Amino acid sequence: MRSRFTFISAALLIGNIALGQAGFLPLRQDLQTTLDSLVAAEGLPGATLAAVLPDGRLISLAAGYEDVELKKPMAPGSRMFTGSTGKTFVSAVALQLAAEGKIDLDGKVADWFRGQEDAWYHRLPNAADLTVRSLMNHTSGLPRYIFQDAFQAALKADPMRSWTPQECLAVLAGVEPTHAVGKGWGYSDTNYILLGLIIEKATGDTFYHQAQQRILEPFQLGNTIPSTQRALPGLAQGYIGDDNFLNLPKKTVENGLYAMNPQFEWCGGGFVTNTEDMAHWMKWLHDGKVLTPEVYHQLIQPVDFRTGQPAAAGYGLGAFVWQTPLGKFLGHAGVMPGYLTQVEYSDRYGFSIALQTNTDQGMGRRHHAHVQRFAGLVAAYLDGIYAADEQAIRDNFRQQENCWNQGDIDCYMTAYLKSDSIRTISSSGFTYGYENIRQHYFKYFPAGKMGQLHFDKMNLTRLSDAAYYVVGRFNLEFPDREEPVQGHFSVLMQKVDGRWVMVSDHSG
Repeated sequence: MRSRFTFISAALLIGNIALGQAGFLPLRQDLQTTLDSLVAAEGLPGATLAAVLPDGRLISLAAGYEDVELKKPMAPGSRMFTGSTGKTFVSAVALQLAAEGKIDLDGKVADWFRGQEDAWYHRLPNAADLTVRSLMNHTSGLPRYIFQDAFQAALKADPMRSWTPQECLAVLAGVEPTHAVGKGWGYSDTNYILLGLIIEKATGDTFYHQAQQRILEPFQLGNTIPSTQRALPGLAQGYIGDDNFLNLPKKTVENGLYAMNPQFEWCGGGFVTNTEDMAHWMKWLHDGKVLTPEVYHQLIQPVDFRTGQPAAAGYGLGAFVWQTPLGKFLGHAGVMPGYLTQVEYSDRYGFSIALQTNTDQGMGRRHHAHVQRFAGLVAAYLDGIYAADEQAIRDNFRQQENCWNQGDIDCYMTAYLKSDSIRTISSSGFTYGYENIRQHYFKYFPAGKMGQLHFDKMNLTRLSDAAYYVVGRFNLEFPDREEPVQGHFSVLMQKVDGRWVMVSDHSG
């Protein structure tokens, strides 16, 4: 209170239940139990799971076997193929280049392929009408090169062959488009092969080097490496399911070598990784650490899976967008023979989850549902933490009332950050510093003349794990006044050393 009619309010969190080990360990156990039951129910050889909580803490788990025949347990953090979740790296590089003015999302793809060496491009379906955006959100109408008879026949005949991107795309020469550009939707790795070529033309560099410089090194994704060869260090044993359209061995790794040369996948996926890296990556990407706000907004604008038109859920520019009972989730799915990956980020709660299985058997369409089971456990845990925080803050406002009503200014001041950086704002202006604020209280509210305090109409908004915004009304009753003195307050609170303290207050 800076004067008789203005009041500076605050909250001291007593008995705060932080995101600590006491609540963290049961969550970890719940996730492990659910992962174990998933492996058993689906008959999976093994699986890994990682979750990154809003405060950045990591849970990394494993279940089942990496090698069933050898009874080798799956280890947390085991490496597997990203499959198409690798497109999230490709998209991020392309969007960074768009922010730098080097790629125009709505520019024609044909403008990048005007040289003599690019004659192959003009034989592609919809070649004249393709835009970069239509590649990134799969509204191009380009068929999937990997499912063309010519490509599959060549791959079966020589699974160790190295392919150039142009050779992969050449199998589409003269093939009819699935729809006109922008007039439908169809997932196709072809789009991201073309996008990778555009990235290389825009930078004069290889895509993998750009990914290393822009993504893997800055964000310390040390378990993520390009899948450019059969020898991939630490790759977990994989098991191919019934849909073995390339006629590969049932077990994908022998003597440290993958069953075929995975190099052709390139910008359609193109990496091996683990769930720890992918969960961290999803959180950083969607927490705003990777892209400018302008291009990130483009990333998460979905189009419908049927019409290709803007929708509430669907596919953005390298991101699936799901609307669920737990709110909006953003992420990607991926498959490579012997492996499946699903990574998702909760827009409401700010956590990420990555799930990998060392088989491609039958799980693809159910991966999202399974990740949502894990997400439900994390959300319930966080809801409990948040509810406890808010109840503790409200309880502490009652404690603040008691301090004031007993005439104890020093008790009341324990709600403030004891620092010169805190500030209060009222009709009397700004006041900075703990001791200055304390002296104002003593000056304007001497003992016996402080009145009786009551807070009401309070509303709490969680800004982050370490910050709350609290607004409400104060009521001061004095013996010589029939009506209470009332005013409104807004308080910024910060969690410091496990307790909530006021760092800024505006009242009047």
